[in-house]
Amino acid sequence: METQAPRETSDTDRTSGRSLSAKQFWELMERWRVPDSMALDLIGFAGKMGKSGKRPRFRFSPLQRRATSWLSEIAAALAPAGEDPGWLHRESRAAPFKGKTPLALMVAAGVSGMAEVLRFLTRAALRRALRR
Repeated sequence: METQAPRETSDTDRTSGRSLSAKQFWELMERWRVPDSMALDLIGFAGKMGKSGKRPRFRFSPLQRRATSWLSEIAAALAPAGEDPGWLHRESRAAPFKGKTPLALMVAAGVSGMAEVLRFLTRAALRRALRR
């Protein structure tokens, strides 16, 4: 009997969060005050906004579902880290941001950028808990 080696997973595969529905995704983007075009870039949507300005209707691809699960985890990690959604729009010199905003990092690096943002927030929450 042939056995298979365990599948290696990268940090970008390891989210325990659930993916968001399209409605939940747009609600989160509104809470975070992310413009629609940037929200679509955030999940790697290949299309563009319609001329009417309406949000396009589409089904999430597997990669987009994975991205929304990272976004769900990030949303849950903001408060324990002592941050509000506005933090996502503020430039930071801290690694891994290098003068960019967390949102800009996530758009530029995709799921791996989301993993970096979540790691940053997790460390911040741990530091905050240890100070108490």
